[in-house]
Amino acid sequence: MTVSNTPDLQESYKAQTRIVVGTVGNLTADQELALKELWVKILTHIESTATTPIKVTNDQVRADGLTAAGIALDQPSAVAQWYADNKSTVTDIKHQTVGDKLYLDGQHLTPAPFRPLFGDDPGSRHFGNTFWKACTLHSNPDSYLLTFLRATSWNVSVAFDRIVHSVTWRASQAIDKLMWDGELAQNNRLMEAGLCINVGRDRLDYPVMVVRVRLNVARERGEGTVERFAAYALERAAILARAHGERATLLYDFTGFKLDNIDTAFIKTLVTMINETYPQSFSATVMFVNSWLFTGIWKLVRSWLDPIVAKRSFIAKDVEQLSAFVDPSQIMSDMGGALKEQYSFGLPTGDDNALMLDVEGRRKAEDALKEAVAAFDKETGVWISGSGSYDAQSRIEAAARFSDAALGLDPYIRARFTTERRSK
Repeated sequence: MTVSNTPDLQESYKAQTRIVVGTVGNLTADQELALKELWVKILTHIESTATTPIKVTNDQVRADGLTAAGIALDQPSAVAQWYADNKSTVTDIKHQTVGDKLYLDGQHLTPAPFRPLFGDDPGSRHFGNTFWKACTLHSNPDSYLLTFLRATSWNVSVAFDRIVHSVTWRASQAIDKLMWDGELAQNNRLMEAGLCINVGRDRLDYPVMVVRVRLNVARERGEGTVERFAAYALERAAILARAHGERATLLYDFTGFKLDNIDTAFIKTLVTMINETYPQSFSATVMFVNSWLFTGIWKLVRSWLDPIVAKRSFIAKDVEQLSAFVDPSQIMSDMGGALKEQYSFGLPTGDDNALMLDVEGRRKAEDALKEAVAAFDKETGVWISGSGSYDAQSRIEAAARFSDAALGLDPYIRARFTTERRSK
């Protein structure tokens, strides 16, 4: 895979050459200065908010029933009573989660109780802790800041405001708890159907996230389901992208699209989360559609898109046009491609997340990340100060140490998802 500083996205796909302008190792002097200024603002904000935790509200990304009731799966009597009291809800496919199905089928998974990183209370998160946790979605903490700088045309003040908003959202909506629960907290029907799946790679070798719109019917899901599902899908895509250039391609498949599938609430939720929390996470957004129903919807959807995201959004009316972004060998056969792979959802088992029960292993991995954060913070401070003692290689090594520590901690703090379980 080659790289280039060319800003033309379609030409980039045609040449199968990734755009690297504005990324780590590919910054102009002005861009590096903007990054320094943003780090100053972020580190100052972390220090100023050290004693003011952010309350978990789950007012946008609603918690599943057990979590909302304050019941952990390692409290069997409380869990049994909750299921007895909520039988009509947990047996209704509009509300039933994967965890509900497993429980009702007699498979009582009992993971360790959830604990936030760095000693935060389950009911609140500190800005700094949540910020560093967000950085673990990237190979270098600089990359997290650069996504917001590129998304705001290098306006440091606006980028700072958007990071603060994003981190605060992640804290208040307990995204760490969402990923700890994983698929157990997701609507079982949506997971079984495969509304949003990760399959294949695009021409730039980025993973492809496919939203199969025909499988989404608003009246068939319960309140709060779509927000929880969208947040989980986007975080999952970011995790997969981490090892592949930190980007993915978002592909909306409108094959078989009908009036029942018109769901502006779901699309707006995805668009809003991408705009505000996952900027630059998607190399391109492609609508695979040839339906008159879509014309009016697209005008509405386009008005919601961030201007930079809008420039990276395209419509493909057939496989030939779609193949400009994804090789036919990586396009599923039900979309007209050659990929014969069929989606199937396998229920999680207790063995999938054994490390989440390893308290001592987690302690060591978490300590390693704490030390890596301290080392990177120190090197960044020297870099910002312009001190003659600054050694660029030391900061590069500190970033690599952070990345290694983040990957080492990962299996202790979140459940594996279908794509990971199938790739074992």
